[in-house]
Amino acid sequence: MFVSVCEQKWGKFDSENTIVELHTEREPDDEDMLDFAAVHTLLNAGRVYTLESEDMPNGSIVAAIFRY
Repeated sequence: MFVSVCEQKWGKFDSENTIVELHTEREPDDEDMLDFAAVHTLLNAGRVYTLESEDMPNGSIVAAIFRY
């Protein structure tokens, strides 16, 4: 997983319904969904790399390769 440094995407993850709710501004009880994704990637034996915004693939804030 590649994550842009200094970026945040605020929201909540509903694990019961597997739904992500994103917000443009931080709201009470929000988490940074990029941090959330990075932690879960690491917990599942994945690798996480941080990059400057200009070095991210296709100008995105997050990119990943999925393997099963």
